[in-house]
Amino acid sequence: MNSAPQQQHAGRPPARILQYNTGKSPTAFQVMQAAIPDTDANILLVQEPPLLNGTPPTLDDFHCFPSHKQACRAATYVRKKAFKSTSIISDPVTDFLVVSLTLHSKDREAPTINIANCYNRLQNRNCRTRDQPTH
Repeated sequence: MNSAPQQQHAGRPPARILQYNTGKSPTAFQVMQAAIPDTDANILLVQEPPLLNGTPPTLDDFHCFPSHKQACRAATYVRKKAFKSTSIISDPVTDFLVVSLTLHSKDREAPTINIANCYNRLQNRNCRTRDQPTH
């Protein structure tokens, strides 16, 4: 039996996004990993991923797109085979990354979605007034 949402997305996997700031902590990254099955996420937006030699951790079922090869502050993970194609459409910047995802579709021109992942670091922290983000 098909429900309306399944019929609406026939042939197109819906984007299920999990966003997480791990604060460069391997433990926080593991907590995020544990949440993936519960959310059934096929896109992970990670800010401040823990780095090993400047590279974010790999996940078996996901392609990893770091914002920068040496100073990555935002990593986008896309579940393998969830989308027809995936490409980076932004210039390499340490804090920002835009990924374009093409959905599986029988349409002549397959629909695409663009996902922006931004680590919005603070210029300064002040508990009494508003924080001042960089972006």
